[in-house]
Amino acid sequence: MDTDSDDGYLKAVKDLNGLQTNHQILEQIRASGGRLNENSLPEFGSYIEKLGHQVDDLNRLNVIHVTGTKGKGSTCAFIRSLLSHLPGRPLKIGLFTSPHLIEVRERIQINGHPLARSEFAKYFYQTYDGLRAPSPPLRKVTEGSPATPMYFGFLTLMAYHTFLAESVDVAIMEVGVGGEYDSTNIIRQPSVCGIASLGIDHQAVLGSTIEEIAWHKAGIIKRGVEVFTVEQPESAMRVIRDRAAERLAPPPSVVSPLGADVVLGLAGAHQRTNAALAVALCREWIRRQGLSVESDDWVAKGLAEARWPGRSQTFASPRHPDMTWFVDGAHTVESMAACASWFTATAAGDRPSVLLFNAAHDRNAQALLDEVNAKGCEFVEAVFCPNLSRRADSANSTVYYDSELAPQKGSARIWTAHSPDCKTTVKPTIDDAVAYIEAAYAGPVNVLVTGSLHLVGGVLDAAKGSV
Repeated sequence: MDTDSDDGYLKAVKDLNGLQTNHQILEQIRASGGRLNENSLPEFGSYIEKLGHQVDDLNRLNVIHVTGTKGKGSTCAFIRSLLSHLPGRPLKIGLFTSPHLIEVRERIQINGHPLARSEFAKYFYQTYDGLRAPSPPLRKVTEGSPATPMYFGFLTLMAYHTFLAESVDVAIMEVGVGGEYDSTNIIRQPSVCGIASLGIDHQAVLGSTIEEIAWHKAGIIKRGVEVFTVEQPESAMRVIRDRAAERLAPPPSVVSPLGADVVLGLAGAHQRTNAALAVALCREWIRRQGLSVESDDWVAKGLAEARWPGRSQTFASPRHPDMTWFVDGAHTVESMAACASWFTATAAGDRPSVLLFNAAHDRNAQALLDEVNAKGCEFVEAVFCPNLSRRADSANSTVYYDSELAPQKGSARIWTAHSPDCKTTVKPTIDDAVAYIEAAYAGPVNVLVTGSLHLVGGVLDAAKGSV
């Protein structure tokens, strides 16, 4: 083990965590309905310039920009796998995604691999120290413009800086929240834009209706750039079409799910929609690059070999080979319905099943648990815990943690109302929950972990699953 690189990485993680907004500031942004974000992109452009780049330099990255409520991460995983199988000269592929499961360096990948710890530390401090250097002076957009972006914005800035330094051939950029004001949207001329499935999420920032949310998501559309979308509610499609017209972009193209005969590396029927979007985006990217690809072999290989940990993933931990973990970071009503369907179709019915659940503080636990019950999932026990683990990479000061575990106890009461004969247990951390489940069940058992990607990441680490 390279101790120096580990020390440098851990120091970078500590400094990065110091850039997180506190819970009160985040609540102010939510209360403003997103209005506090209206200067975010001009401010972000000033950070790009501070590092010695111009915003137009990002156009060299040939960006594939993907937004959506659910499925955007899986779509990006399919895109990366597809492009890696193109014939001819191998491409250098950058991928920026969120959140991470175990280590924050997973968010910035090159050719399917997270940055090495030493590389992460190097590019982190090039960005971190560059923003703090006295020269050149930061161009202030407003008097109150911060000198440094917050956690997600900093990682976006670091990703763009890394991809420029590494001269990637393509950068696949997953939007964080929304699109219109998201820091990834600093790109002025992406190669192609994609919109995955839309649903109700992040209402405090994006709005409470599907139309308001679609307006934000469609904010990534650019003049003259093709945009592809999956099938959306008609009211959302009207917004997407109107925004494309306003931006002088071609009318959006709608893709249909791939057939059941197509082999996918990601489990779940819903992935056929994400895979179709990924194929369409790749074909347009190839066209924009002027590449000639005679065979479609890359499509079949890329789809079959795609991997995206923490989404419809199963594994057996080394400590308990008879225990099968089913992990999926579903956190919206729509994605929870897909997760529950996947679990009921995949889990062995002759085994007892345990649910490990947590809903993030701004999610509707009642609605999510209703979806699990609606799909006929039966459990002998339901365990609830907050998204707390011992990993430095999991520190999250944007969320207020209730030491009395009131949200988790509330979820337990909701579950008991649905399933009064099912045992419920509340644990203070993810590590405690995993240890409890592994100790409580000696024979073959299924464990479904869902409600939050942060929970899934903690379980993958604690139960030694693969990422």
